[in-house]
Amino acid sequence: MTKNLRIHGSLNNIDHADPLHIYGSDARLINRLIEKDPGLKEKLHEALPYIRAEVVWAVREEMARTVEDVLARRTRALLLHARASMEAAPAVAGIMAAELGYPERWQGEQVAAYTRLASAYTLV
Repeated sequence: MTKNLRIHGSLNNIDHADPLHIYGSDARLINRLIEKDPGLKEKLHEALPYIRAEVVWAVREEMARTVEDVLARRTRALLLHARASMEAAPAVAGIMAAELGYPERWQGEQVAAYTRLASAYTLV
């Protein structure tokens, strides 16, 4: 009965070369964010495949509320490269704080908490 039921984000033709292809039809909406603010196309870290727009999207559309949520669950940065994700944490916290109207103190707390967590995923 559900064989032909299309779920949110589904596409008929997927361009796997597009780094945002994992967002399905929502990729065009993320690209609109980038059109409005080209700075959102910047990578969070050179060793990670994620861009600033993905953080904005996670906050606005996916209810992400912590740095851990973005770097461990909305993206797979923690598992892909824990050290790089720790280095990206301040940028993620800054983007989130701007989106959510959170104070600088929140940013520091989030980075510290995330660094403690991510440290357990590194070898030395």
